[in-house]
Amino acid sequence: MSTFSPLQRLPLHVVDLIVKHVTGSSRLVYDGVLPNSHEYRVLLKPLLWVCHNLRAVAYPLFCHDSELNLSSLPFDDLDEYYLRAPATHIDYRHRNHLGYSTHHMAKDVTIFLDELAVFNGKALDTLSSVPYDGCTFPLARKLTLVLVNGTDGEADGDYGTEDAGADEAFRIGPQRVEDNIGSLVERIKQMAPVASEYSVRSVLRREPSVLDQYCSDLVSRLYQLASRIDHGRNFDFVDHVELQVELIRNLTHVSYVSGSSMSNSYRYIQLARNSAPTLQSLVLESEPDIYIQGIVMDADGNHVSYPCLHTLAIWEMGDSLGSERPVFKGAAPFPILQRLRIGIDVPFGDDTFFRGNATTLEAIHMQLDIESISMLSKYTVFTPGSHPRLKVVKFWHKNNSGSELLPGVSSIMNDIGPRPTVCQYSQWGLVKDPESTLSFFGSRANIQVLTLSSLVPTLWQVITLIQSLPLLSDLRTMNPCLGPMPDGVDLDSLSEHVRSKYAPMGRRFRCWHITKRDGSNMEEIASCVLLLALACPNFGYAALSGRWRRQFMNAMKKKIGEPEFEQDTPRLNRLLFNGWESR
Repeated sequence: MSTFSPLQRLPLHVVDLIVKHVTGSSRLVYDGVLPNSHEYRVLLKPLLWVCHNLRAVAYPLFCHDSELNLSSLPFDDLDEYYLRAPATHIDYRHRNHLGYSTHHMAKDVTIFLDELAVFNGKALDTLSSVPYDGCTFPLARKLTLVLVNGTDGEADGDYGTEDAGADEAFRIGPQRVEDNIGSLVERIKQMAPVASEYSVRSVLRREPSVLDQYCSDLVSRLYQLASRIDHGRNFDFVDHVELQVELIRNLTHVSYVSGSSMSNSYRYIQLARNSAPTLQSLVLESEPDIYIQGIVMDADGNHVSYPCLHTLAIWEMGDSLGSERPVFKGAAPFPILQRLRIGIDVPFGDDTFFRGNATTLEAIHMQLDIESISMLSKYTVFTPGSHPRLKVVKFWHKNNSGSELLPGVSSIMNDIGPRPTVCQYSQWGLVKDPESTLSFFGSRANIQVLTLSSLVPTLWQVITLIQSLPLLSDLRTMNPCLGPMPDGVDLDSLSEHVRSKYAPMGRRFRCWHITKRDGSNMEEIASCVLLLALACPNFGYAALSGRWRRQFMNAMKKKIGEPEFEQDTPRLNRLLFNGWESR
């Protein structure tokens, strides 16, 4: 063992290099996704027992996440539900991949279920046949239950249609189905004895059937186990399955993202109200927006308070209510709110969302219109020094009247004061008065991250902005253009002009994220980026998103080879390398 003692002192960056070499990966990703994981383990196993740092890197790759499939679908078929492709998983019916050697160390366990496999007892049989320590995960802190639909096509030759599943349920009998549900839920309770977080995600997609009564029982009982309920955009819970919401309490996180089901959205508002004393995060998208009143007031008109809620996100809930927006006269419903996102013209006619949390609010992401700006002003929501912890401010609006709203946004930002370090201003359509927009945000010297996603700036406007924001590190705009040349400067002398007049500047500036407009010149965009890099010594990342990335990188590579950039080629190549690495 003493022979290996120097390995115990390896710094983490050296460990990274070892792992990169063994895996053939250009970057080390700490999410369990590695190529050739079997070969990786074989090669590194001799080192795991002698190098503490290497163990810290290697072990989580094998045992942090475990996935157990108790559904009738093979893992490959689960991809159609947009689920994360498992890096290492346990399919005990086939005993593939890593076996059972490290799963007792798993910290995050995901179990896939489908309703028919639960109803007919096959999920419980599969779980009982696992030849590993009773299939418990003694170190697991998080248990995620994903309820999928196992009726879309043939599954293991057992059943593949809704009718076949219903026939089997009738053959078994209702009492046996209820017993199977109860036994499985009780068994799941024992699988992670120290888990502090239970999450349930629903992925049921089918027409109404006779199975709905059983499905309601199953989902409601699983929800009673949960501390988190995640009903995301890709997890589409069927409208016709009733939730027994009165039995589901003590949730900490509720997420419902849909957009069409009024009945389901109201159920999730009921879930939030039932768990008001413990709820920490609420994400809600639904229609119509009048239902938002149900969050802070129950059916009898009693006010509801959320003493633990730190995250609230409500958006895309319909058109503005105009003068009909309700006024809530109760006490502060969200007294310790830290992060607020309102993706709708404010659904209240008053300061309901902002009441009583001025000293705790850290981030605001808010859609604005004339009425919401007037409301903020009328109730004096923001005053200088009133929000000492507010660091992130993001405003956007959905119409083309952005220039008309800029004075209102400017007034709000001035009331908030200089504290925010992350600012975003977005609109549909281009900013009609870029000079005024840049002048306003350029006067806020504390900004570190700035998003002006509807702005098409010239290179010189970007340079002026960076000069006026000494702390700016991250900028996001639409594609830049060169704009009018300074007096006495032409294309041949442009790079030398930038070097001599502006370099060095913006020593904290690191990243420029660019969104391309159709019809813009890719070579001109590349020129703007490279010229800015000549002035900013630490500027190390610039890229276009999506389908334009490769074309942009090729334009950058071509430009770097031109004589005007020759003396800075090594530093400019860093931009190119980082752009490719970010894919």
